[in-house]
Parts: sequence; structure tokens; C-alpha cells
Amino acid sequence: MAENGKTFSATPAPYIHSADTVAKRCWGQLAALMPVIFAAGFFGKTEFLHVLLLSLISAVAFELLGAKLFGKKDKLHHGEAILIAVLMAILMPPGCPSEAILLANFLAVFIAKEFFGGMGEYLFHPVLFARVFLHASFPGMTAEPLVLHGSFWVLTAVGIGGLILVRQKQGYWETPFLYITLCSFCTFALGRWGNDPGNFFSGVLLTAFFLLADPVAMPLTRRGTRLFVAGAALLSALLSPRGFSMAAAGFSILLMNLLTPWLDVWLRPRPSAAEGLVNAGGQS
Repeated sequence: MAENGKTFSATPAPYIHSADTVAKRCWGQLAALMPVIFAAGFFGKTEFLHVLLLSLISAVAFELLGAKLFGKKDKLHHGEAILIAVLMAILMPPGCPSEAILLANFLAVFIAKEFFGGMGEYLFHPVLFARVFLHASFPGMTAEPLVLHGSFWVLTAVGIGGLILVRQKQGYWETPFLYITLCSFCTFALGRWGNDPGNFFSGVLLTAFFLLADPVAMPLTRRGTRLFVAGAALLSALLSPRGFSMAAAGFSILLMNLLTPWLDVWLRPRPSAAEGLVNAGGQS
């Protein structure tokens, strides 16, 4: 559009304004993860610090590479790549080789996120996509994450981090509590508690608060989110024959990610009868 020698571009009006941003969400989740990081560093010591440092460097590198190859502006300031790197380090098993860490971050940042469209457009949870791929491709990567071997103190750290995340009000408050309740009940009903209740609840809380906190691969509606969480909790219990397994939880969430588009279509808001009459009157 040109007027008086000046060029203007017409854009849709911002009908809804919100203070919520991607950067606020990502950095908020990272802040909530700090107790877990400290606990993992205390119990994992140099081993965890090595995994964390390598994960951070590789995630940032693959973020920059994806921006370069796909012709996008890098968005490191949003913190999404940093959040992926930290979650990846937390979910890595003890004795994880450096090659596996590099591959995991390549799959999470470059493939699952950037290749599928980038921020806000991917279908699968990037971290769980990479973790499950490693679990399926390399049977030696079947051990549980290092952070879950800290028992009571790790459980306390995950609980504190989860409460911090709930206070940030990033999502529906009932999402983590619904997952914890259903997963625990189904596991108890099936008699699959495992040998260490501390490891069980640490894994359940970590999944409920932080792995279900990514809104991109979740349904848009509240009812859809509840069905998503219920399905993930049930599958997590069914696929864990010897107590809660992070691999089973990741696979369950990825399966529910596949159903997300259908849940959005099935449960999409429909116009009320009053709105229909108003629309009909306007057309007439």
C-alpha cells in the first residue's frame, strides 16, 4: 500500500494481547529446573557436569546450524535450545558416551524441532523424540537417567522445581497432578512399583511437571489436554513391567503426540446456538 510516496504494509490487528512469551516460558522452566540441576550435579558430580556442558554446547551449535541452513534468524535468546539441552542432560543415563549426547541433541534440536518447522510447529516433544530414538536404536542406552539414582534428595528437588513451575501458571494446574495420580494408581493396581519407591516417584514427578510442560505438542483445548495426560499416564504404567521407566514414559507421550491433531479436531470449540442465531440474522 502506497500513500504520499510512503509504503505501508497491512497486517492483522493484535486482537488478543498477552504478556506470555516463548522466552518467558523457557527461562521460567529453566529456573524451575535449577533444584534438579543442583541435585544431579551433587550426586552425578563431574559425570553429570560433563554431560550438561557437552549438551549445552551441542544444542546451541545445532540451533545455529538449523537457523543457517533453513534461512531463519537464530532465537537463542528465547532459551528453547538451552531448555532442550538441560532436559537432555537430565535424561541421559550414567556412563553415556559423548557421541550419544551429540546425536541426541542433533535429533532433538535439528531434526525434531527445526526440520519439523521450528518453534511452535513440531509434532513430537524434541527431547523425548531423541531419547526414545536412542533407546530403540542402541539397546545399551536402556538405563534409567542418572538423576533418578539420588533417591530422596532428588525427589525433593524435583518436587520443589515442580511447585515453582506450578506457581508460574504456564499451563493447566491439573495437568501434572492428573498424571501423578493416574500413573501411580495404575502402577499400584498392576503391582509394578519396582524396588525403589524414591526412583519411581522421582521419575513420575519429573515427567508430570517438566516433560508435560511443552505446550507445542499438546492439545489446544483443556479437555483434549486431560485426555492426552490420562492416555500418557495409562500407557506409562502399562509399558513399565518393572516399575516406572523413563523410556516407557517418553514412548507414551510420543504416542499421544500422534493423537494430538485428532484430539484438536474432535474437541474443537463449536459455536453455541445463540451465536448461530446471531450469525443467521446477520446473513439475512
